[in-house]
Amino acid sequence: MTFYQRRLHVLLIEDQQCQVELLKVLLESQSFFAVQLQVTRTLAQGVNRLQSGIFDTILLDLFLPDGQGIGALTTVQKFAPHIPIIVLTAATDLNMGLAALQKGAEDYLVKEHLRESQIAKAILYALERKKARRQLQVQIERERLMARILEEIRQSLDLSVILQTTVDEVRKFLQADQVVIYRCYSPHVRRILAAAPSSSLFSSGDRRYGPQRGPDSNGEPTEPIPCQTINSFRQLPMNEMTLGPRAKDGVLIVPIRPQKPHQEDCLWGQLVVRVGDQQRSWLPWEIEFLCHLSSQVAIAIQQSALFAQVHYLANMDGLTGIGNRRYLDNFLEQQWQKLAKRHQYLSLVLCDIDFFKQYNDTYGHLRGDECLKEVAKLIEKVIKRDTDLAARYGGEEFALVLPQTNHQGCQVLVAHLQTIFKQAQIPHRSSLIQPHLTLSIGSATMVPSPNLVPKELIDRADRALFKAKRAGRNCHFSFAD
Repeated sequence: MTFYQRRLHVLLIEDQQCQVELLKVLLESQSFFAVQLQVTRTLAQGVNRLQSGIFDTILLDLFLPDGQGIGALTTVQKFAPHIPIIVLTAATDLNMGLAALQKGAEDYLVKEHLRESQIAKAILYALERKKARRQLQVQIERERLMARILEEIRQSLDLSVILQTTVDEVRKFLQADQVVIYRCYSPHVRRILAAAPSSSLFSSGDRRYGPQRGPDSNGEPTEPIPCQTINSFRQLPMNEMTLGPRAKDGVLIVPIRPQKPHQEDCLWGQLVVRVGDQQRSWLPWEIEFLCHLSSQVAIAIQQSALFAQVHYLANMDGLTGIGNRRYLDNFLEQQWQKLAKRHQYLSLVLCDIDFFKQYNDTYGHLRGDECLKEVAKLIEKVIKRDTDLAARYGGEEFALVLPQTNHQGCQVLVAHLQTIFKQAQIPHRSSLIQPHLTLSIGSATMVPSPNLVPKELIDRADRALFKAKRAGRNCHFSFAD
């Protein structure tokens, strides 16, 4: 009974006919495996045969007409790096055999002492050693990949970067056709958040959450990263909830379950990998690899959510829930640098609640706080783009930063804000101009320049606001006026 169920293909590179005949007899008479032997007489012929055929092992004489010693071995290794090589030496060349082992040969055999069991065992041992080394090499490659993915994930707190990095690396390493990560908000509401190849996806709107859209009580943004729909993934079995890895029809689904403090594991979403061959069997190490990766992604998701929550708290006004002065200054600086490179307009609107001290004296400071919240909501209503920002400038003053908005566009937006305020009719019986709340507004528009600073824009809007107050309040002036 043979150890190998299939026939082993052996290439013999030997120029001495008597040795060739002997090896044929020994290989055919051993009972460990069936063998198909091919013979070449020179090193060049052996290399040509390696390039045109598939072999399990190579028997190489180290003294050939066109190649001798370690040079012959290295030549064969160059064309067959993954095939085990057993070298053949004479009794007087034992040192050469040892040198061949140091250079990567699997074994060496002394021609004068060849026995059928000896050569059979040498081939079997060579195959097993090569297989073990290959498995070790693959394991090292997997661990290196895992380390690289984890390093890239840990370097970013941006959830979209984390997820896209994951699907790109998984597709590349497993040579999969498609990989997606989708978020499960409920049993009936799901969104694909990252996919590879990314060229197969189109976005249904790039609504990126800014600090004015804070996280919910779980630390996740109330508006997630862009929802992306992928036609080629509509056939994936994403409607089936699974708490463990599941393989079916060339698709492997692995759950992503972040563990929250004092809570049981919850299903955040799933990592889905698809290959073209529906009959493909997923190897245990592939499933284990993806399960370990999904657990690391779950940790990264928790860290990203925590960062979003901290970022939100650090940049939001605690009373009104819109951006604070710190965030306003940072945002304005970023937009200034960005638009200066593009030579595009940047507008700033400053708003001041008229006679707010009298409002507090009349209604009390608690009602005054509620008034500030209402004003913040009204100001946010005029924002139509995610690139715009509403912030509390200080006290009863508010600001709107409007990137890529020229003077005319700014005037239209301010007119809309005045209409909203007039319709709101927030009572203010202590006002000296109207029985309801009013605003004094100043605005300015510039094309940012690297030679100037954002304070120039703030000063212009502030001077326009001062002019509106001097003109009797409840009006709007722009710096251009």
